[in-house]
Amino acid sequence: MPSIAEITANDVISRANYCYMFCAVLGFASGVFLFCSFCKSFRARRNWIWLDSLLCALTISEFIILLCSISSLAHRPHFLKTTNLNCTLLSFLFNVAFFSGQLLLVLMGFFLTFDQDPPSLPLLQRARDSPVVCVALTTTVSLLSSMLLAGLLGARQSPYEQAHCRLDPCQYGDGYEITKLLLGFVLPNLLLLALLAAGAIIGRGPSGSFLSRLKAFPVFLAVVLVTFVCRLFYSGMLAKRVGLPCREGLSSPLRPGQEALMSVAEFVLFSGSCASLVLVLLLHGPCRESLRSTARHLSDCCRGVGGREANRHIMAPRIEITVPQEDHDQ
Repeated sequence: MPSIAEITANDVISRANYCYMFCAVLGFASGVFLFCSFCKSFRARRNWIWLDSLLCALTISEFIILLCSISSLAHRPHFLKTTNLNCTLLSFLFNVAFFSGQLLLVLMGFFLTFDQDPPSLPLLQRARDSPVVCVALTTTVSLLSSMLLAGLLGARQSPYEQAHCRLDPCQYGDGYEITKLLLGFVLPNLLLLALLAAGAIIGRGPSGSFLSRLKAFPVFLAVVLVTFVCRLFYSGMLAKRVGLPCREGLSSPLRPGQEALMSVAEFVLFSGSCASLVLVLLLHGPCRESLRSTARHLSDCCRGVGGREANRHIMAPRIEITVPQEDHDQ
């Protein structure tokens, strides 16, 4: 029979689950619309710049995190039960998207800091002209980091054993948590902070080019801020697992109250991905214009349908002409 602490923890997790459902629907709709908008802009080659390529890759990463969150959304307050191998594969996919999104923000910060017109370095010119190569580089680093974390999980020892699974599974030892905290949060945010500081120092001149670029691309700062806050909370809860023994048959060594906070932190992380998708849709110029165009088109369609329905109820005037009969008796 569950204790009062477990019942209370499950109630908190269920409430967080219900709140996240709204964010998931909003994020999913925003992601689908962003894919359509980016595909349309790329095919038309209409003002397509390096930022569009990086934001498109960021959208894919955040959308993958959103899809991975279904494993938590569908089973909480309990956990997905599957084999260690399947759990490792799910965690691998989640970590690839997790690292990729963080590295793409670092890459955007690098371009915004050192980008000049014309570029001062030939290497920067080639990188700006080949954003796909930069995206491929970040994806490669993300794959290697995720493979390292998958190896630290140790699923090869009993790959087909059933276990409770979460996106950051519990394993014996602290290598997984420490490595993910360093590679997924500490190092990328230190790089971002260094790039922003360098941009502020470089842009202190009369031209203020760095600040003008930040004002021209407000989506960067908005996504960085939301991502940092959400991942800070999640990383703090992940750090609580460091040094705690992993209990047999359980997905986490935390107590019920701590486990509830860990689950809430997961939903906050997922909500950050949803918020990033919404911010890209609302703050990135081409996507915002595409959204406005779609809204105007739907409004015109609704007005057209409403006008046709109203005209159906208006009777057409009918004119009758009567000819008086002649009096034949006269």
